[in-house]
Amino acid sequence: LLVRRWARDRGIAHASKGHLPICAWNLLTVFFLQAAPESDALLSPVCAAPVQPDTQAIKQGAPKSVGELFRQFVAFYARDFNWQTEGISVRLGQRAPPPAELPLTYLKSKDGREEVGPSIEDPFEVRRNLGSAMKSSGLVRLREELLRADELCSRGASLGELLELWAPTLKHDASQ
Repeated sequence: LLVRRWARDRGIAHASKGHLPICAWNLLTVFFLQAAPESDALLSPVCAAPVQPDTQAIKQGAPKSVGELFRQFVAFYARDFNWQTEGISVRLGQRAPPPAELPLTYLKSKDGREEVGPSIEDPFEVRRNLGSAMKSSGLVRLREELLRADELCSRGASLGELLELWAPTLKHDASQ
């Protein structure tokens, strides 16, 4: 819930404005819990999980606070995860290129540069890329906000500062 709240408050969870949809943020959170370094992974891949709910799918370890998990989440996506070469698949639950059946999305910036957008597999429809609605300006904002949150978490900022509502500047208004 904290990730969703942060993404909404910071203006990066609005699919109609070229950002990731809120359901994609849920998948980013689950994927982070699956694909964290092996000793820290808290969830098993969906394809490895039994049909019946099983508490063994959640790995036991030293408990972490919500704040610590959020700090690790933003560090993972701001510093470690490569948005152009890696895909998010909770079905597979491991860091790898996007699954072959998942179509890539190419984003074109105002200066004409083209790059691969986020590849986020819909676990119910594996050929659907939930990152396909993202615009180039949305990817720029995603990176800005992840770096901002990473910096704030690194210096121990308050939750209030982290969740401060985002207000677009003239620069961002023009790019939307």
